[in-house]
Amino acid sequence: MSVSRGASAQQAAPAAQLLLPRLNASSAATAPQPITATTSQMLAAWASDAIRVDEQPTLAEVSDAAASTGPIDWWVAATATPLRHAPHTIPVDLMMLFSLTVQHSARVQAVAQTPWISGTQIEQARGVFDPRIYSDTDLNSTSDPVENTLTTGGPPRLEDQLLGTEAGLRGQTTSGGSYGFGQSIGHKNSNSTFFLPNNQGSAGLFANWSQPLLQGRHIDANRSLILTAQFDTAAAQAKYTDAILTQLFDVANAYWSLYVERANLLIRQRHLDRAQRIARQLEHRQSLDSVRSQVLRAQAAVANRTAELSLAEANIRNQESRLRSLVNAPSFSDQGQAELLPAQPAVIIPVDFNIESEVAVAIHRRPEIQELHELVNATQVRLNLAQDQTRPQLNLVLQGQLAGRQGSSDIAGAWANQFTDGRPGVGGGVQYLLPYRNRTANGLVRQRQYELTQLTMLIREKTGNIRAEVEIAIRNLRASHAAAISRRESLAAVQAEIKYLDDRWHLLGNDPRLGQLQLDDLLNGQDRLLREELALLQSITQYNRSLIEVQRATGALVFFSNPIGN
Repeated sequence: MSVSRGASAQQAAPAAQLLLPRLNASSAATAPQPITATTSQMLAAWASDAIRVDEQPTLAEVSDAAASTGPIDWWVAATATPLRHAPHTIPVDLMMLFSLTVQHSARVQAVAQTPWISGTQIEQARGVFDPRIYSDTDLNSTSDPVENTLTTGGPPRLEDQLLGTEAGLRGQTTSGGSYGFGQSIGHKNSNSTFFLPNNQGSAGLFANWSQPLLQGRHIDANRSLILTAQFDTAAAQAKYTDAILTQLFDVANAYWSLYVERANLLIRQRHLDRAQRIARQLEHRQSLDSVRSQVLRAQAAVANRTAELSLAEANIRNQESRLRSLVNAPSFSDQGQAELLPAQPAVIIPVDFNIESEVAVAIHRRPEIQELHELVNATQVRLNLAQDQTRPQLNLVLQGQLAGRQGSSDIAGAWANQFTDGRPGVGGGVQYLLPYRNRTANGLVRQRQYELTQLTMLIREKTGNIRAEVEIAIRNLRASHAAAISRRESLAAVQAEIKYLDDRWHLLGNDPRLGQLQLDDLLNGQDRLLREELALLQSITQYNRSLIEVQRATGALVFFSNPIGN
């Protein structure tokens, strides 16, 4: 399901796609299929599927209707129907919840800012190469005593008035060089008789260039900053993906918990109905042949099961609140009293996974591995830069200039003369620097090497952990499938036993000696039936949870269609 983000703060996450495995008997489930839907379509479906309060059946009616269907897991269809008188109902399924979670979850939105925060570091690093326009203006007025008449030609103090300005462009290149060029103009007068002509206007055009020949020639520090910022951003993207995976897994667990609690309510309602029917039969026959002890026994069973039912109703509300808080969608918050109806049932459809294939997918997609690889890349760049810093500095420096000067404050004439009079001045040279022992740079190289070795070991450890997680998840999936099949068989046997006990109680219930024993057997058998139905419910739900767990373990639940920085 493609999820696109809105403008402003909502733009802080690239489009994500959510995936679930293909659930069919022929699927190898090694390549999950994307399920596409838009949020607007889902919200429209909510509106069309809304159930009015006056159309909602009672819980007893739902339980009776479900019981009449007769399959082993009779509660499957009933869980998607209203169980209480709520002002609104909202059908939900996993894909809908996943989409809304990516868009509205406060936790996901907070973590979504991290890649964009790191992404700004890329622009900051690139900004180092932006040329800088500068301008300097100076005004100096000096009055200094002189030591001999040769300074001023007579006056005891040297009086100078100097006004100068310089403007130009400076910058750095991606090859490590630095450049500058600009124009200067100025005006000066003096009381010195040797200063001729007075009120001089001056102008100068200059350019300079410095290029490293050893240190910084191939690996520039500023280019390294850009690369490390890119890798750090990719690592932040992996953290964001991991946060989404964790949040979606929590949402899936909350969804199945809500499903379990609703099915639990239906099962316990049916369990209560059985006891109530027995109690009514005994009360109606109390004036004929019912034993008082049997009536009290049945009433006690009704009271006990009613208490359990009240707790089940509270658990449903609690799971709805938890699901709302995880998704954090406005449509949920605005309808806080609405009943959430799980539209996706827990079913058993055989899906097998090839462990080696899924491990390969996990190593490729798990965000923890991606994050570590990006950190390795960033550390490698820092290591290359540190190794470059151990080389001597040898820089080629070139410069050139034009100059003009005129009296009578003729600054414009001086500016023109710099292009016509004389010749350009040029200069060049080399600068060499080699720190003695250079312990700082050598120590930094060793630090980066240790960091690289550390990250390599962490990748090896994480790869082993991921393999174990995938293997465990697939084994648990297979085990939960086998357990659910066995629970079906066990429940079928208990149902047959209940029918037998019910027939015996109707046959022997009037016997003063055997009736009480048969009633106890029947009520105890109903308790066993309750436990078996709840066990089957848990087994089937665990199988569906295990499917999501496999997708989480392989990292195939979420991938980004337009990663940041690409």
